Amino acid sequence: MRTKLLLAATATFFALTATATATAAPQAASTERVTVIGAQAARTPMAPFLFDRMMGDYEMTDGRKLTVTGKLTGNAKTVYADLGDGPVEIVHIGKGRFVAMNKDVRFAFEGTRRHVETVRVSTVDGRRQLALAQR
Repeated sequence: MRTKLLLAATATFFALTATATATAAPQAASTERVTVIGAQAARTPMAPFLFDRMMGDYEMTDGRKLTVTGKLTGNAKTVYADLGDGPVEIVHIGKGRFVAMNKDVRFAFEGTRRHVETVRVSTVDGRRQLALAQR
C-alpha cells in the first residue's frame, strides 16, 4: 500500500515537473513588462474635524492649484488631492500627514484647530519639499 502511494506521488511529481518545464518560455525571448508596486502606507484613523477642515483649494508657490476633496461612505472617509493632473487618493498616516497612492508624494496639512492654512508637498521620505500651498 505504501509502495503504491509512493509510486503515485513520484509519478505525479515528475509529470508536474515535466509540464512546468515544457510550458516555461525562454527567458531571453521574454518581452513582458513587470510592474513593481511598493509597500502601501498604513492607514491611521483620522480625527473627525480634520476631514472637514482640510477640504478646499490651496494656491501653490509654483502657480498651480491644489484641490482637496473627500468622499464619506458610512464611516469610511476617502480623501483625494488634485495637483492639476487628476485626483489621487491620499491616505492618512498620522498627525495631519498623508501619502498619495501610487505616487511618491507626501502632504503635510498644518494650521490651527479651526482650519488648515498650509500644505507642504514633499517626497515620501520628507527630505525634499516639492511645493508649499496656502489658502
